[in-house]
Amino acid sequence: MFAEQYKNFFFLLLIFLISMWAVNYSPEHKVAPQPIAMEHNAEHFAVGYSKTQMNQFGLADSTLTADFTANYSDNIGTELINPRMTVFKQNAPPWIVRSKTGHISPGGNQIFMNGPVFIDRDAAENVREVNIKTSNLRVFPSRNYAETDDWAELVSGLDRISGVGMTLFYEDPLYIKLLNDVKGLHEYY
Repeated sequence: MFAEQYKNFFFLLLIFLISMWAVNYSPEHKVAPQPIAMEHNAEHFAVGYSKTQMNQFGLADSTLTADFTANYSDNIGTELINPRMTVFKQNAPPWIVRSKTGHISPGGNQIFMNGPVFIDRDAAENVREVNIKTSNLRVFPSRNYAETDDWAELVSGLDRISGVGMTLFYEDPLYIKLLNDVKGLHEYY
């Protein structure tokens, strides 16, 4: 009886060893190495973010503030919550661009203002107040340029112009172009 237990033990051990050999040396069971997926984790973040860009004379050219920013390790750029971009002009009030969310491209040369976007400039001497409502705006700060493919409405005084698609050069002189389905209302006073 004792010999029969050893016989069963050796039989099971032999089956185990043959199975291990078959698993390790069978060509159809070779597992190719899988690339490791990078995790979408914030590399660093900031609460109460503020960045000021200076011009060649050392004066503030623009500021970008946000309630919260997160820069990600997988090089997708920086996400923004409640971004507000202020572009200063020498002889006119600043332009203020704001939205609920935004994104800075990895190189920092584009800022995407997502969702509803509001662009405002106050009135001053020889300068009219301008208010623009649109959505999903792409801003190129180094070129003083912004664009969208979405509906946009410009209100200045009693004038109201709207259309689909917009290009905006927010420099002197101001240049705004609405691209499609343009409608306007101009009131004289």
